[in-house]
Amino acid sequence: MRKIVSFLLVSVILAACSGNGERKRVLVASRGLPSELLLVVDRSVWDSDLQDTINSIVEGQVPGLLQAEKMFRVTRIFSNDTDPAYLTFHTKLAVRMDSSLDKPLMGTRRDEYARPQLELVVAAPSMEALRVYLSQNAERIRDILADAQIEFRAMELRKQYSKKVSDDLNRVLGMTICVPAHMGATKTGENFLWGSTNLIEKDLNLVVYTYDMPDGDVFNLEAFVAKRDSVMQKNIPGERPDQWMQTAREKGSPLVVGRRRKDDGQGVLEIRGLWEMRNGALGGPFVSIVRVDSAAGRVIVGEGFVYSPSTDKRDLVRQMEAALRTLK
Repeated sequence: MRKIVSFLLVSVILAACSGNGERKRVLVASRGLPSELLLVVDRSVWDSDLQDTINSIVEGQVPGLLQAEKMFRVTRIFSNDTDPAYLTFHTKLAVRMDSSLDKPLMGTRRDEYARPQLELVVAAPSMEALRVYLSQNAERIRDILADAQIEFRAMELRKQYSKKVSDDLNRVLGMTICVPAHMGATKTGENFLWGSTNLIEKDLNLVVYTYDMPDGDVFNLEAFVAKRDSVMQKNIPGERPDQWMQTAREKGSPLVVGRRRKDDGQGVLEIRGLWEMRNGALGGPFVSIVRVDSAAGRVIVGEGFVYSPSTDKRDLVRQMEAALRTLK
């Protein structure tokens, strides 16, 4: 029976004949759980001390969360495993030895057997070269894999999303966005929109706001936190007058990490951290993307934040990151 199933799977993936006799590839939908990663590694590599190095890359902690959560759900197989069921995983990392190489190489293949799909291949001519390369490029490898998974989710959101949130954002700020379809509650303010699912658990929230271009460095992390807190105090109050959303702090220092990166060719500031309700018990993780709209002389901030005290939050935050990728 397994051979029959494997044959059918391969048959679907293989090219089908078109009307003019040419062969046309037909790709099935990729499979895998959110944040799942298929690790394909040479047995000799896995049986060496490189196993710890590889694990530190794929099982490292997600930044900006209060509880420790791993970057990916990892399924591992060896390079000689030919089971076709593994061909259609949406995200794959292959680590292998190749003595024919002069130096380590890293490359990606997209939609090879399914759609959407990304395979990242890291190869080197020796164990030592592979060890050095993996250590030096650990963050880059994680970024490529995580970014691909977030973009896959953004692709799905573009197919089905909350029209109300997008329409309200367009009316208030002249922008559109694709957020999960069950996010139907909105609140607007001056150059500000807040969309929410209004759930007790797994509550997803989106905030988009703009402000005039400041003097100095737009991407200064300390200045951004101060601006964020002032915007949230004005627009997201609590039940009492002394309550409002703010950036969580420890000994006076905001619990955030920030980095500059490229998003669709444009430089942005990415901030991950924790929010809390001042003088209240609510809190959770957030991710903000800060970009410059030079033509309009303004700064645009898109933020996703989550409230889900009883569950893991990695995939909820990544769902909101995917929504932020669709902001236009």
